[in-house]
Amino acid sequence: MATAFTYTPEELNYFRICYVVTDIITDGLRIIFKQEWDKRHKTKFGEWKDEYQNGCDFWDGETDENRERNDQMLKTMKKGNTAQWDCSMLFYAILHSDCIGKWHDPRLELSIKSNVCKLRNVRNYVFAHVKGSKLSDKRFHEALTKAETAFHDLDLPTCKISEVQNQKNFPTKELNEVAMKFEKLKQKYEEKEKELQQKEEQRLALEEQLHSDVSPFCILPAKPSHDIAPREFGVGEVLKNLKTLKGANDGLSTLYLSGNPGSGKSQLARLAAKRFYDEVKERARTCSS
Repeated sequence: MATAFTYTPEELNYFRICYVVTDIITDGLRIIFKQEWDKRHKTKFGEWKDEYQNGCDFWDGETDENRERNDQMLKTMKKGNTAQWDCSMLFYAILHSDCIGKWHDPRLELSIKSNVCKLRNVRNYVFAHVKGSKLSDKRFHEALTKAETAFHDLDLPTCKISEVQNQKNFPTKELNEVAMKFEKLKQKYEEKEKELQQKEEQRLALEEQLHSDVSPFCILPAKPSHDIAPREFGVGEVLKNLKTLKGANDGLSTLYLSGNPGSGKSQLARLAAKRFYDEVKERARTCSS
């Protein structure tokens, strides 16, 4: 008869911390995300109910830069069901998204941001510093204490963390499921880190190439001999429509102006293009200075 395999205390510590990261912390982050979303957007978009429309509203609030940088995560997040979001997605949503993390509003209190960062540090500590599948009692209790303190300060229930801290055994089925989930999450985390590093290197290379190889240019319709009105409102409407068109059509930015002969279509196009050129040139100058 085969002898039953026995896990060492250090191995059980490892599996318990995996469970804390992949289940308990992630569940807590879902609560915080919905809480912060409702504070900011409930009046306009309604309460977050894990529905598809919620995900679309979140995605619509992200800039093109964030959409490109976090394309893989946002494919899942756009569906709106936070039960499918892992802790990496939730950390991004709370700390770095345009909808919440970069929202210029004091309602994302420093204590909330600080404690969510502490939970992220617990996650990163497990991924980056745990070698093999063992964790000493000292490091195990340090990580749990940090997680429990952050939960307490976020007004999240700490009972599950306390149960894990006092647990003396771990059911085999649950252990295997948690281990598999943790390994998948760890792999996804490492892949994401590598992907972000590659994209950042590409961005820096393109930015350097842009400043060194490409000179701004602007070809405008001929300026008439007589004075023309600045048409500020019309120019603003054209640029607003261009921005909307670009955001809704994957970068497409071609706009046709129609009107009767002599209505000033060419000059309106000239004024709009000139303002757009001046704004882009000013941004490039500011970034390079």
